[in-house]
Amino acid sequence: MIRADKWMELLPEFAEIGDPALRELALKATGAAAEKGGWTEETVELAPVTVSYSGCRCSLIEHVRKVVQTCIADYSLLSGFFARNGRPLDRDLVVCGALLHDIGKFTEFTLREGEPVHSESAALLRHPLSGAIIAAEAGLPDAVVNLIATHSFEGDRSVRTGEADFVRAVDEFVFKCSVAGLEKKG
Repeated sequence: MIRADKWMELLPEFAEIGDPALRELALKATGAAAEKGGWTEETVELAPVTVSYSGCRCSLIEHVRKVVQTCIADYSLLSGFFARNGRPLDRDLVVCGALLHDIGKFTEFTLREGEPVHSESAALLRHPLSGAIIAAEAGLPDAVVNLIATHSFEGDRSVRTGEADFVRAVDEFVFKCSVAGLEKKG
């Protein structure tokens, strides 16, 4: 299993989760996801954000960091709208959800002959579902599990929290930026 201090080195934004118990659960879930997917300290930085675009050089770690950093900046600027409209956001849930929204990608992708590819389970369990299961097993609150489960098109017909809507919008924007100008495969 990848050590917690290694996760803090790779994703220093874990320190932005104010609640120490929530931070520990988030680290536990991240480690469990990577271990389940077979990623190690030596290979985790090779985990891709996608294998569906030719030439995409954005790693999962880079993508998650950009989503978290953008969520933190946008929270400062925009959370007042949610509060004014009766749907206040919890900053810790936004940060935790941004860090964990794609943990299922650690099981959706694997390395084969040194190249990232879809894992055998990817066709049956896309990352929102596998990530939500891992988060629930780690003991994370339902609001975080909901955010992970609904952050992609799988959540289109589901109830989403304000935090889930917020992270989903940022995630979509960051992902589109990371593949801008690249050709989608097949």
